[in-house]
Amino acid sequence: MKIGITGVTSLLGCHLAKSLTESGYEVHGIARSKRPSIAPLLHNNLFKFFPGDVTKFEDLEHPLKDVDYVFHLASVSSERKATEEPLGCFKVNVLGTVNVLEMTRRAKLRKIIFSSSAAVYKNNDHAQETDPAPSNGYYGFTKWNAEKMIDLYKNKFGISSTILRFSRLYGPFMERNPVFDIAHGIVHNNGVKLYDSPGSQYDFLFVDDAVSALVASLQKDWDNEIVNISSGTGVRISELFDIMKGISGKPDIALEIMKRNDQIDILSNKKALSLGWKPVTDVEEGARKTYEWFSQKQA
Repeated sequence: MKIGITGVTSLLGCHLAKSLTESGYEVHGIARSKRPSIAPLLHNNLFKFFPGDVTKFEDLEHPLKDVDYVFHLASVSSERKATEEPLGCFKVNVLGTVNVLEMTRRAKLRKIIFSSSAAVYKNNDHAQETDPAPSNGYYGFTKWNAEKMIDLYKNKFGISSTILRFSRLYGPFMERNPVFDIAHGIVHNNGVKLYDSPGSQYDFLFVDDAVSALVASLQKDWDNEIVNISSGTGVRISELFDIMKGISGKPDIALEIMKRNDQIDILSNKKALSLGWKPVTDVEEGARKTYEWFSQKQA
């Protein structure tokens, strides 16, 4: 079986490609350029890399024309970047999704599996799939628009899909969020700058658990579903900082707080649990694996 992945060099994409090739799938990975996150895969006979931009339909024709499923992960995935470059964000998140949908339709792929976000919700306090959307944020609005295009293709053309709304992902090869800020600052011994309020409670999900949800979504009982993928619990940023300090053995690391505006950002994962998926990596284990990766990278 052949599977396409857009955004294959991303945090989620590189780990998904690794998991699928280890299970014997042939993977066609698409991204604008090669990055260190996929370096080990470039020597794997089951993996083929295709340079391409999802905003250009012609870049998708060759890599996706003969795959069975496509995981659409390519995205501008932060509110800051979306606000700085709103047109670019719209092109990638909305037009890019339409291009993948159109390729799915023309090539008659079995299903498109879309990586959406908790950012689509108006209120992220234990949000469920039926709660109001879209949010007031530009990034969340573009992801919601992409979801609506998937819904339109499903109704008009019979395209099968699964939409996964992820909470905050972290793990090796990550490039942002409070886990990154804390681990990066501790490993480099230059103090930690927190751009999120220490009292905020966030729903962090280790990347391996996110990958297991993506793989599970290949199953037929996930067809045409919207599913939150999350730990289902919140961790205070201050607690995360203490966990990382304990792992590092550097109790005196300096902390600079850049923002004080406590928020709750937690997704309900009851629907995912009912479909047979559950997270298995707690925050202590995930933080340790992430910190070890940062340490090895620095060495």
